[in-house]
Amino acid sequence: MRFLSPEWLDHLSSLAATASPGAALHVHQRVTGGPDGDVEYTLHVADGKVTFESGPGSADFDVDLTSDYETAVLVSRGFLTPAAAFAAGRLRVGGSISSLVDQQEALADIGRLLAGVSGATTY
Repeated sequence: MRFLSPEWLDHLSSLAATASPGAALHVHQRVTGGPDGDVEYTLHVADGKVTFESGPGSADFDVDLTSDYETAVLVSRGFLTPAAAFAAGRLRVGGSISSLVDQQEALADIGRLLAGVSGATTY
């Protein structure tokens, strides 16, 4: 499946379906300059469920992330951590950064469920 495509987002949602986090967090991500133009999606963690929604999402988000396509690919493939991308100025973070810190355990659990996605992804 192609990186950032609707099929890719559906695949992420299906992999994360087994998660049952007690967290509540909505993270919007915007990736600029991709082969198909800019792409937006929202990670929703609420009511014990995890989903990925194409577009800006129907709910207000807690955190807003923006990066260029190259940075998003490097993060997705595990060659660059989000923290290193942020420190290098390649990832802009808006909204409630404390929400990311507060929910880091839930996000790490979701990350473990998504491990290996890059191997099935075309970039």
